[in-house]
Amino acid sequence: MDRGRLNMILWPVALLLVNSLWSGISDNAAPYEINDYDHAIEERTVSLGGVFGQERSMPSTFEFEFEALTSDGGSIGWEIIDKQGQIVAQWSGELGDETPNWNGELMPGTYVVKTNTDPGIITEQTLYIQPFASYSIEGHVLLSSMLILFAFGETIVRKKGGEYFAKKKENAPKSPVQAPFSKTRAGMPEDDLALLEDSPWRAPKGL
Repeated sequence: MDRGRLNMILWPVALLLVNSLWSGISDNAAPYEINDYDHAIEERTVSLGGVFGQERSMPSTFEFEFEALTSDGGSIGWEIIDKQGQIVAQWSGELGDETPNWNGELMPGTYVVKTNTDPGIITEQTLYIQPFASYSIEGHVLLSSMLILFAFGETIVRKKGGEYFAKKKENAPKSPVQAPFSKTRAGMPEDDLALLEDSPWRAPKGL
Protein backbone atom coordinates (compact mmCIF):
# COMPACT_ATOMS: atom_id res chain seq x y z
CA MET A 1 0.00 0.00 0.00
CA ASP A 2 1.42 3.37 -1.02
CA ARG A 3 1.83 6.23 1.44
CA GLY A 4 -0.93 8.37 -0.06
CA ARG A 5 -3.58 5.67 0.33
CA LEU A 6 -2.33 4.88 3.82
CA ASN A 7 -2.72 8.54 4.84
CA MET A 8 -6.27 8.58 3.46
CA ILE A 9 -7.07 5.77 5.92
CA LEU A 10 -5.09 6.98 8.93
CA TRP A 11 -6.20 10.64 9.03
CA PRO A 12 -9.96 9.90 9.33
CA VAL A 13 -9.14 7.34 12.03
CA ALA A 14 -7.07 9.97 13.88
CA LEU A 15 -9.91 12.49 13.53
CA LEU A 16 -12.41 10.02 14.99
CA LEU A 17 -10.03 9.11 17.83
CA VAL A 18 -9.33 12.73 18.82
CA ASN A 19 -13.01 13.64 18.87
CA SER A 20 -13.85 10.52 20.87
CA LEU A 21 -11.23 11.45 23.46
CA TRP A 22 -12.59 14.98 23.70
CA SER A 23 -16.14 13.64 24.12
CA GLY A 24 -14.92 11.55 27.04
CA ILE A 25 -13.18 14.54 28.62
CA SER A 26 -16.10 16.95 28.17
CA ASP A 27 -18.60 14.44 29.60
CA ASN A 28 -16.45 13.77 32.65
CA ALA A 29 -17.87 15.12 35.90
CA ALA A 30 -15.92 16.34 38.93
CA PRO A 31 -17.54 15.22 42.22
CA TYR A 32 -17.89 17.46 45.28
CA GLU A 33 -18.85 15.49 48.35
CA ILE A 34 -21.24 17.54 50.50
CA ASN A 35 -22.35 15.10 53.21
CA ASP A 36 -22.06 11.37 53.86
CA TYR A 37 -23.59 8.81 56.20
CA ASP A 38 -20.42 8.58 58.31
CA HIS A 39 -20.52 12.22 59.50
CA ALA A 40 -23.02 14.61 60.94
CA ILE A 41 -24.87 16.89 58.54
CA GLU A 42 -23.02 20.13 57.93
CA GLU A 43 -23.52 23.27 55.92
CA ARG A 44 -20.99 23.12 53.10
CA THR A 45 -19.37 25.85 51.02
CA VAL A 46 -18.36 24.93 47.47
CA SER A 47 -16.17 27.07 45.19
CA LEU A 48 -16.56 26.38 41.47
CA GLY A 49 -13.87 27.69 39.14
CA GLY A 50 -14.45 28.42 35.47
CA VAL A 51 -12.45 26.85 32.66
CA PHE A 52 -9.53 29.14 31.76
CA GLY A 53 -11.16 31.83 33.90
CA GLN A 54 -14.24 32.02 31.67
CA GLU A 55 -17.65 32.82 33.14
CA ARG A 56 -19.80 30.18 31.49
CA SER A 57 -22.47 28.06 33.16
CA MET A 58 -21.57 24.41 33.79
CA PRO A 59 -23.93 21.43 33.71
CA SER A 60 -24.46 20.19 37.26
CA THR A 61 -26.11 17.26 38.99
CA PHE A 62 -26.95 17.02 42.68
CA GLU A 63 -27.49 13.48 43.99
CA PHE A 64 -28.84 12.94 47.50
CA GLU A 65 -30.35 10.31 49.76
CA PHE A 66 -31.71 10.42 53.31
CA GLU A 67 -31.74 7.71 55.94
CA ALA A 68 -33.23 7.48 59.42
CA LEU A 69 -31.13 6.66 62.47
CA THR A 70 -33.60 6.96 65.35
CA SER A 71 -36.75 8.16 63.64
CA ASP A 72 -39.24 6.54 61.30
CA GLY A 73 -40.21 9.80 59.65
CA GLY A 74 -39.52 13.50 59.45
CA SER A 75 -39.02 16.45 57.16
CA ILE A 76 -36.04 16.56 54.83
CA GLY A 77 -34.75 19.07 52.29
CA TRP A 78 -31.79 21.04 50.94
CA GLU A 79 -30.95 24.35 49.28
CA ILE A 80 -28.12 25.61 47.09
CA ILE A 81 -27.52 29.31 47.72
CA ASP A 82 -25.21 31.58 45.70
CA LYS A 83 -22.93 34.29 47.10
CA GLN A 84 -25.68 36.90 46.72
CA GLY A 85 -27.93 34.84 49.01
CA GLN A 86 -30.25 33.76 46.20
CA ILE A 87 -31.57 30.19 46.17
CA VAL A 88 -30.60 28.63 42.84
CA ALA A 89 -31.90 25.11 43.58
CA GLN A 90 -33.88 23.42 46.34
CA TRP A 91 -35.93 20.36 47.27
CA SER A 92 -38.01 19.35 50.28
CA GLY A 93 -40.13 16.38 51.26
CA GLU A 94 -40.70 13.70 53.85
CA LEU A 95 -38.48 10.80 54.83
CA GLY A 96 -39.34 7.90 52.57
CA ASP A 97 -40.22 10.09 49.59
CA GLU A 98 -38.47 9.51 46.29
CA THR A 99 -35.33 11.66 46.05
CA PRO A 100 -34.82 12.54 42.39
CA ASN A 101 -31.50 13.96 41.27
CA TRP A 102 -31.40 17.66 40.53
CA ASN A 103 -30.00 18.58 37.12
CA GLY A 104 -29.24 22.13 36.10
CA GLU A 105 -26.44 24.60 35.45
CA LEU A 106 -24.28 26.57 37.86
CA MET A 107 -22.10 29.58 37.08
CA PRO A 108 -18.54 29.68 38.42
CA GLY A 109 -18.53 31.08 41.92
CA THR A 110 -19.10 30.22 45.57
CA TYR A 111 -22.18 28.36 46.76
CA VAL A 112 -23.51 27.18 50.12
CA VAL A 113 -25.32 23.85 50.32
CA LYS A 114 -27.73 23.91 53.26
CA THR A 115 -29.49 20.75 54.45
CA ASN A 116 -32.66 20.83 56.56
CA THR A 117 -33.78 17.66 58.39
CA ASP A 118 -35.50 16.64 61.55
CA PRO A 119 -33.35 15.04 64.29
CA GLY A 120 -32.28 11.43 63.79
CA ILE A 121 -31.87 11.68 60.01
CA ILE A 122 -28.62 11.53 58.07
CA THR A 123 -27.91 12.19 54.42
CA GLU A 124 -25.47 11.47 51.61
CA GLN A 125 -25.08 14.27 49.07
CA THR A 126 -22.74 14.73 46.12
CA LEU A 127 -22.58 17.60 43.62
CA TYR A 128 -21.23 16.75 40.17
CA ILE A 129 -19.89 19.46 37.87
CA GLN A 130 -18.98 19.10 34.18
CA PRO A 131 -16.64 22.06 33.59
CA PHE A 132 -15.73 21.18 29.97
CA ALA A 133 -19.23 20.29 28.79
CA SER A 134 -19.96 23.96 28.03
CA TYR A 135 -17.09 23.93 25.53
CA SER A 136 -17.96 20.63 23.86
CA ILE A 137 -18.73 22.08 20.41
CA GLU A 138 -15.80 24.51 20.46
CA GLY A 139 -13.47 21.67 21.45
CA HIS A 140 -14.60 19.45 18.58
CA VAL A 141 -14.23 22.28 16.06
CA LEU A 142 -10.82 23.35 17.35
CA LEU A 143 -9.31 19.86 17.54
CA SER A 144 -10.71 18.85 14.14
CA SER A 145 -9.40 22.04 12.53
CA MET A 146 -5.94 21.58 14.04
CA LEU A 147 -5.77 17.97 12.88
CA ILE A 148 -6.89 18.86 9.34
CA LEU A 149 -4.35 21.69 9.12
CA PHE A 150 -1.64 19.36 10.37
CA ALA A 151 -2.60 16.77 7.75
CA PHE A 152 -2.40 19.32 4.92
CA GLY A 153 0.86 20.71 6.30
CA GLU A 154 2.42 17.26 6.51
CA THR A 155 1.40 16.50 2.92
CA ILE A 156 2.80 19.78 1.58
CA VAL A 157 6.07 19.44 3.49
CA ARG A 158 6.52 15.86 2.33
CA LYS A 159 5.81 16.80 -1.30
CA LYS A 160 8.08 19.86 -1.32
CA GLY A 161 10.81 17.93 0.48
CA GLY A 162 10.68 15.15 -2.10
CA GLU A 163 10.90 17.65 -4.96
CA TYR A 164 13.81 19.45 -3.31
CA PHE A 165 15.89 16.33 -2.78
CA ALA A 166 15.09 15.04 -6.27
CA LYS A 167 16.24 18.33 -7.81
CA LYS A 168 19.34 18.39 -5.64
CA LYS A 169 20.20 14.88 -6.78
CA GLU A 170 19.79 15.82 -10.45
CA ASN A 171 22.04 18.89 -10.13
CA ALA A 172 24.77 17.04 -8.26
CA PRO A 173 28.05 16.75 -10.37
CA LYS A 174 28.64 13.26 -11.69
CA SER A 175 32.07 11.74 -11.00
CA PRO A 176 33.76 9.79 -13.85
CA VAL A 177 33.32 6.06 -13.64
CA GLN A 178 36.49 4.02 -13.69
CA ALA A 179 36.79 0.32 -14.39
CA PRO A 180 37.51 -1.39 -11.12
CA PHE A 181 40.16 -3.71 -12.56
CA SER A 182 41.68 -1.59 -15.39
CA LYS A 183 45.25 -2.49 -16.22
CA THR A 184 47.86 0.16 -15.78
CA ARG A 185 50.32 0.45 -18.60
CA ALA A 186 53.00 2.27 -16.69
CA GLY A 187 56.22 0.28 -16.56
CA MET A 188 55.31 -2.26 -19.26
CA PRO A 189 58.32 -3.34 -21.41
CA GLU A 190 56.81 -2.32 -24.73
CA ASP A 191 55.98 1.14 -23.35
CA ASP A 192 59.49 1.57 -22.05
CA LEU A 193 60.86 0.59 -25.47
CA ALA A 194 58.69 3.14 -27.26
CA LEU A 195 59.84 5.84 -24.87
CA LEU A 196 63.49 4.97 -25.57
CA GLU A 197 62.94 5.16 -29.33
CA ASP A 198 61.25 8.56 -29.12
CA SER A 199 63.71 10.03 -26.64
CA PRO A 200 65.95 12.89 -27.99
CA TRP A 201 68.85 11.46 -25.92
CA ARG A 202 68.89 8.08 -27.60
CA ALA A 203 72.34 6.83 -28.76
CA PRO A 204 73.43 7.73 -32.34
CA LYS A 205 72.97 5.07 -34.90
CA GLY A 206 75.98 3.00 -35.70
CA LEU A 207 77.29 2.98 -32.21
